[in-house]
Amino acid sequence: MSRYDSEQEQIDAIKAWWAKNGTMLLSGILIVAIAFAGWRYWQSYQQTQAANASALYEVLEMTNSNGTFGEVAREARKLLQDQPASPYAGGAALMLAQFHWEKAETDDAIDMLQWILDSKQSVQIKQVAALRLARVQTELKEYAAAQNTLNELAAQSIEPTQQANVDYALAMLALAQQENATALEAFKRVIDNQAGSADLRNLAQLLMDDLAQ
Repeated sequence: MSRYDSEQEQIDAIKAWWAKNGTMLLSGILIVAIAFAGWRYWQSYQQTQAANASALYEVLEMTNSNGTFGEVAREARKLLQDQPASPYAGGAALMLAQFHWEKAETDDAIDMLQWILDSKQSVQIKQVAALRLARVQTELKEYAAAQNTLNELAAQSIEPTQQANVDYALAMLALAQQENATALEAFKRVIDNQAGSADLRNLAQLLMDDLAQ
Protein backbone atom coordinates (compact mmCIF):
# COMPACT_ATOMS: atom_id res chain seq x y z
CA MET A 1 0.00 0.00 0.00
CA SER A 2 1.38 3.39 -1.00
CA ARG A 3 1.95 6.28 1.39
CA TYR A 4 -0.73 8.20 -0.49
CA ASP A 5 -3.27 5.44 -0.06
CA SER A 6 -2.47 5.23 3.67
CA GLU A 7 -2.92 9.00 4.18
CA GLN A 8 -6.07 8.98 2.07
CA GLU A 9 -7.49 6.21 4.18
CA GLN A 10 -6.72 8.22 7.32
CA ILE A 11 -8.42 11.24 5.81
CA ASP A 12 -11.42 9.16 4.83
CA ALA A 13 -11.57 7.67 8.32
CA ILE A 14 -11.49 11.16 9.87
CA LYS A 15 -14.23 12.33 7.52
CA ALA A 16 -16.35 9.31 8.37
CA TRP A 17 -15.84 9.86 12.10
CA TRP A 18 -16.68 13.55 11.79
CA ALA A 19 -19.79 12.79 9.78
CA LYS A 20 -20.90 10.44 12.53
CA ASN A 21 -19.81 12.36 15.63
CA GLY A 22 -19.13 15.93 14.55
CA THR A 23 -22.59 17.26 15.29
CA MET A 24 -22.57 15.67 18.75
CA LEU A 25 -19.12 17.10 19.47
CA LEU A 26 -20.12 20.61 18.40
CA SER A 27 -23.29 20.34 20.48
CA GLY A 28 -21.23 19.34 23.50
CA ILE A 29 -18.83 22.24 23.01
CA LEU A 30 -21.77 24.61 22.60
CA ILE A 31 -23.42 23.35 25.77
CA VAL A 32 -20.20 23.80 27.75
CA ALA A 33 -19.75 27.31 26.32
CA ILE A 34 -23.33 28.28 27.16
CA ALA A 35 -23.02 26.82 30.66
CA PHE A 36 -19.79 28.73 31.28
CA ALA A 37 -21.29 31.96 29.97
CA GLY A 38 -24.36 31.40 32.14
CA TRP A 39 -22.18 30.78 35.20
CA ARG A 40 -20.19 33.94 34.51
CA TYR A 41 -23.43 35.91 34.09
CA TRP A 42 -24.86 34.48 37.32
CA GLN A 43 -21.69 35.32 39.23
CA SER A 44 -21.76 38.87 37.90
CA TYR A 45 -25.47 39.17 38.67
CA GLN A 46 -24.96 37.92 42.22
CA GLN A 47 -22.12 40.36 42.80
CA THR A 48 -24.22 43.22 41.46
CA GLN A 49 -27.16 42.25 43.65
CA ALA A 50 -24.95 42.02 46.72
CA ALA A 51 -23.42 45.43 46.00
CA ASN A 52 -26.86 46.97 45.53
CA ALA A 53 -28.13 45.39 48.74
CA SER A 54 -25.10 46.64 50.65
CA ALA A 55 -25.58 50.20 49.36
CA LEU A 56 -29.29 50.11 50.19
CA TYR A 57 -28.60 48.77 53.66
CA GLU A 58 -26.25 51.68 54.36
CA VAL A 59 -29.08 54.06 53.43
CA LEU A 60 -31.50 52.17 55.68
CA GLU A 61 -29.08 52.38 58.62
CA MET A 62 -28.53 56.08 58.07
CA THR A 63 -32.24 56.89 57.90
CA ASN A 64 -32.93 54.67 60.89
CA SER A 65 -30.35 56.64 62.88
CA ASN A 66 -31.68 60.07 61.93
CA GLY A 67 -35.37 59.22 62.31
CA THR A 68 -36.38 59.23 58.65
CA PHE A 69 -36.64 55.47 58.15
CA GLY A 70 -40.28 55.79 57.14
CA GLU A 71 -39.19 57.41 53.89
CA VAL A 72 -37.38 54.26 52.79
CA ALA A 73 -39.51 51.61 54.50
CA ARG A 74 -40.86 50.52 51.11
CA GLU A 75 -37.32 49.89 49.88
CA ALA A 76 -36.61 47.84 53.00
CA ARG A 77 -39.62 45.63 52.28
CA LYS A 78 -38.49 45.25 48.67
CA LEU A 79 -35.12 44.03 49.93
CA LEU A 80 -36.91 41.33 51.91
CA GLN A 81 -38.78 40.24 48.81
CA ASP A 82 -35.87 40.32 46.38
CA GLN A 83 -33.13 38.83 48.57
CA PRO A 84 -34.79 37.04 51.50
CA ALA A 85 -31.69 34.97 52.31
CA SER A 86 -29.35 37.98 52.37
CA PRO A 87 -28.11 39.12 55.81
CA TYR A 88 -29.04 42.62 54.66
CA ALA A 89 -32.66 41.48 54.49
CA GLY A 90 -32.44 40.25 58.07
CA GLY A 91 -31.07 43.60 59.23
CA ALA A 92 -33.75 45.44 57.27
CA ALA A 93 -36.45 43.29 58.88
CA LEU A 94 -35.13 44.17 62.35
CA MET A 95 -35.29 47.86 61.47
CA LEU A 96 -38.81 47.45 60.08
CA ALA A 97 -39.88 45.71 63.28
CA GLN A 98 -38.50 48.58 65.36
CA PHE A 99 -40.12 51.13 63.05
CA HIS A 100 -43.57 49.51 63.38
CA TRP A 101 -43.20 49.04 67.15
CA GLU A 102 -42.39 52.71 67.67
CA LYS A 103 -45.50 53.60 65.63
CA ALA A 104 -47.60 51.28 67.83
CA GLU A 105 -48.18 49.00 64.84
CA THR A 106 -47.77 45.94 67.00
CA ASP A 107 -48.98 43.29 64.58
CA ASP A 108 -46.65 44.52 61.85
CA ALA A 109 -43.71 44.55 64.25
CA ILE A 110 -44.41 40.96 65.29
CA ASP A 111 -44.84 39.92 61.66
CA MET A 112 -41.37 41.26 60.83
CA LEU A 113 -39.75 39.42 63.72
CA GLN A 114 -41.62 36.24 62.84
CA TRP A 115 -40.52 36.63 59.21
CA ILE A 116 -36.91 36.46 60.39
CA LEU A 117 -37.57 33.36 62.48
CA ASP A 118 -39.22 31.63 59.51
CA SER A 119 -36.58 32.73 56.98
CA LYS A 120 -33.18 31.38 55.97
CA GLN A 121 -31.35 34.02 57.97
CA SER A 122 -28.32 33.19 60.10
CA VAL A 123 -28.69 31.70 63.58
CA GLN A 124 -27.32 34.91 65.09
CA ILE A 125 -29.94 37.15 63.44
CA LYS A 126 -32.70 34.71 64.38
CA GLN A 127 -31.58 34.79 68.00
CA VAL A 128 -31.73 38.59 68.03
CA ALA A 129 -35.22 38.45 66.50
CA ALA A 130 -36.39 35.88 69.05
CA LEU A 131 -35.08 38.00 71.90
CA ARG A 132 -36.88 41.09 70.62
CA LEU A 133 -40.04 39.10 70.05
CA ALA A 134 -39.96 37.91 73.67
CA ARG A 135 -39.59 41.50 74.85
CA VAL A 136 -42.55 42.58 72.70
CA GLN A 137 -44.65 39.70 74.04
CA THR A 138 -43.72 40.69 77.60
CA GLU A 139 -44.72 44.30 76.93
CA LEU A 140 -48.06 43.04 75.58
CA LYS A 141 -48.50 40.86 78.70
CA GLU A 142 -48.48 37.74 76.56
CA TYR A 143 -46.44 36.02 79.23
CA ALA A 144 -46.93 32.42 78.15
CA ALA A 145 -45.88 33.27 74.58
CA ALA A 146 -42.84 35.18 75.85
CA GLN A 147 -41.82 32.28 78.09
CA ASN A 148 -42.14 29.86 75.18
CA THR A 149 -40.05 32.10 72.92
CA LEU A 150 -37.30 32.38 75.55
CA ASN A 151 -37.40 28.66 76.32
CA GLU A 152 -36.84 27.86 72.64
CA LEU A 153 -34.02 30.38 72.52
CA ALA A 154 -32.39 29.03 75.70
CA ALA A 155 -32.45 25.51 74.24
CA GLN A 156 -30.12 26.61 71.44
CA SER A 157 -26.35 26.94 71.51
CA ILE A 158 -25.93 30.55 72.60
CA GLU A 159 -22.83 32.68 72.94
CA PRO A 160 -22.16 33.90 76.52
CA THR A 161 -22.81 37.49 75.49
CA GLN A 162 -26.23 36.60 74.11
CA GLN A 163 -26.93 34.42 77.15
CA ALA A 164 -26.72 37.54 79.32
CA ASN A 165 -29.41 39.15 77.17
CA VAL A 166 -31.60 36.06 77.42
CA ASP A 167 -31.27 35.94 81.21
CA TYR A 168 -32.11 39.63 81.43
CA ALA A 169 -35.22 39.06 79.33
CA LEU A 170 -36.17 36.14 81.58
CA ALA A 171 -35.70 38.37 84.61
CA MET A 172 -37.91 41.10 83.14
CA LEU A 173 -40.56 38.54 82.25
CA ALA A 174 -40.54 37.19 85.81
CA LEU A 175 -40.63 40.73 87.19
CA ALA A 176 -43.66 41.56 85.04
CA GLN A 177 -45.44 38.58 86.59
CA GLN A 178 -44.31 39.56 90.11
CA GLU A 179 -42.26 36.38 90.39
CA ASN A 180 -39.55 38.19 92.33
CA ALA A 181 -37.53 35.14 93.40
CA THR A 182 -37.24 33.97 89.80
CA ALA A 183 -36.33 37.49 88.69
CA LEU A 184 -33.59 37.72 91.34
CA GLU A 185 -32.05 34.47 90.16
CA ALA A 186 -32.04 35.61 86.54
CA PHE A 187 -30.59 39.02 87.41
CA LYS A 188 -27.86 37.24 89.40
CA ARG A 189 -26.93 35.19 86.30
CA VAL A 190 -26.67 38.41 84.29
CA ILE A 191 -24.40 40.01 86.87
CA ASP A 192 -22.17 36.95 87.11
CA ASN A 193 -21.82 36.66 83.33
CA GLN A 194 -18.63 38.55 82.56
CA ALA A 195 -19.28 38.24 78.82
CA GLY A 196 -22.32 40.46 79.13
CA SER A 197 -22.00 44.18 78.60
CA ALA A 198 -21.09 46.32 81.58
CA ASP A 199 -24.20 48.46 81.09
CA LEU A 200 -26.46 45.41 81.17
CA ARG A 201 -24.80 44.03 84.29
CA ASN A 202 -25.05 47.41 86.02
CA LEU A 203 -28.74 47.68 85.14
CA ALA A 204 -29.36 44.15 86.42
CA GLN A 205 -27.57 45.07 89.67
CA LEU A 206 -29.77 48.16 90.15
CA LEU A 207 -32.95 46.18 89.58
CA MET A 208 -31.72 43.39 91.82
CA ASP A 209 -30.96 45.88 94.60
CA ASP A 210 -34.45 47.35 94.29
CA LEU A 211 -35.99 43.91 94.63
CA ALA A 212 -33.86 43.08 97.64
CA GLN A 213 -35.13 46.11 99.61
